[in-house]
Amino acid sequence: MNREKNGDGFETLATLTRSPVRLRVLEYLLERGPATASDVAPHVDASRRTVSRALSALAEQRLASSEGRTYRATTYAELVADDVFSLLERLEQGREFAAFLESFPTGETDLTAADLADANGTTTCRRSADPHAPVSHVIDALDGAGQVRVLAPVASPLYVRPLVACVRDGATVEAVVDGDAYDSFCSKLRGGVRVAATLGDVSLAVHDEVPFGLLECDERVVLGAYDDGVLQATFETDDERVQDTTQDIYDRYRTAANHVVD
Repeated sequence: MNREKNGDGFETLATLTRSPVRLRVLEYLLERGPATASDVAPHVDASRRTVSRALSALAEQRLASSEGRTYRATTYAELVADDVFSLLERLEQGREFAAFLESFPTGETDLTAADLADANGTTTCRRSADPHAPVSHVIDALDGAGQVRVLAPVASPLYVRPLVACVRDGATVEAVVDGDAYDSFCSKLRGGVRVAATLGDVSLAVHDEVPFGLLECDERVVLGAYDDGVLQATFETDDERVQDTTQDIYDRYRTAANHVVD
């Protein structure tokens, strides 16, 4: 790519990506039409002064034009906005997928980074603003599931409660739990697990080591990447090839595990 030839395009991207407020302001103008800084500010989580600076920056790149204090998106903005927003979305998806791969032990599975990239799934990562996002994703995936199979490197009430809810709703639940996790948590609930097994279709097995999370819910697969016992990211897909592979992975772990409740 010739940077000199595409200088205007680089300047446009630089202007928009230098500040999230500029992106939100442009999106507002495109969706709602002409507006002043005072009109826009309450909708983009920024002060009027900050919005005024953003509007001036957009105008300098011919992304906005002004009549007095009122700004409108230009034809140039209308032509390039979808491509810019799509590019930024792809970059964000790539960043989150890379973060997942950095924590997920692909070497412990038959799945490669290329396999997962081709699966076109959804990644959810921990963030400072929402450190529980991956856990919430797992809980949401369990909601309403009719058939559940789990490889669990950790055990926590956060996961046990939605699994119990699945059993109460008539779901079939199979779980293979990491040995240390079972000793520190699940063994205390052994009686409760056995009672649950009499009330529904439940089985529990213990494996010496489970280095990653795997959740099979009906036609979905959720992989979990952990660091020091904390769920860092999840990757969800309904790709049939990934489903076939994870079914084999689960079966291998279950076959090698010590069955506690069957």
